[in-house]
Amino acid sequence: MKEMQDLQVTILLASCNRASYIIETLKSIKNQTYPHWVCYITDDNSTDETPEVVADFIKNDDRFSFYTKPDTYNKGLSGTRNFGLDLARENGAHLIQFFDDDDIMYSEKLELQVKPFRKNRTLNFTVCKYDKIIQMNGDETTTASPELRLHHDHIGDAILTGNFKMNSLSGLWNMDLIDKFRFDERLRYAEEWELFIRIGYEYPDNYEVVDHFLFGYRKHPSTLTMGEDEDYERRKSSSVSRLILVNYLTKNNLHTKKSIIFFTRSFLTYQYNPAIVRTLLAYVENNRDLGTGLIYFIKIGLFLSRLHYKILGKISTWV
Repeated sequence: MKEMQDLQVTILLASCNRASYIIETLKSIKNQTYPHWVCYITDDNSTDETPEVVADFIKNDDRFSFYTKPDTYNKGLSGTRNFGLDLARENGAHLIQFFDDDDIMYSEKLELQVKPFRKNRTLNFTVCKYDKIIQMNGDETTTASPELRLHHDHIGDAILTGNFKMNSLSGLWNMDLIDKFRFDERLRYAEEWELFIRIGYEYPDNYEVVDHFLFGYRKHPSTLTMGEDEDYERRKSSSVSRLILVNYLTKNNLHTKKSIIFFTRSFLTYQYNPAIVRTLLAYVENNRDLGTGLIYFIKIGLFLSRLHYKILGKISTWV
């Protein structure tokens, strides 16, 4: 095994139509104080000048490589990142850093997040804090440094319930772990949330917090989370991701009290699906260590939801 200081970080920089932002991102990567890194720029078939701009920047630095994603992967970020993971595996990667083509990596990010692996090579990941760089139309830019709570006893519960708001770029990942789980290419949104929750329930506490702000997460009008969403892709993906997760936790016997409550509420209010809630009821009845209170909670929820829909149905006949 290589000494920890020689462990190579493989940066997987997903890109698509970011010619106006990506050079600033590449410069921030080039300024890392940790010397043992390579960067694979995986492009999702950009139609602007991104390939040409990148080619000119990286032509004299062999630590950077540019790849165009083949059509064997789905369109979107999940497919682009899985393509990068396959490249990383082929080249014997040790640690994985996901990054986006419009964000800024502070100079000590890799150095500080590699350090905890010296004590524990079996860590799944290290996580840091980040600044939000919010750019509105024109030149107006504001920066915020949110104090997020990153220490949790069960990261699956924490991410699922919104108490651990883990940005996808904040983690430095053990390659063996992240390659085992991978991104679900059916999802065009919430793919990171879904992946991190799966990992968090399988491994609730195997990570370390690096208590520093180590990158700038830029939000501007052309980003997915600030731009318009006319085809409701975000809403559809959010619904699908919940279905994927509840089935995964049920199949692998990973539910906790918090996950049962979360999904019961979700499938009785957010997206009405009493059949899934009845499956959760059967799960709790077969796992009494979760507490009999959950059984009553689910049964009362099912009763009230049926009553609610009967009342709405009756009222609709009067309109």
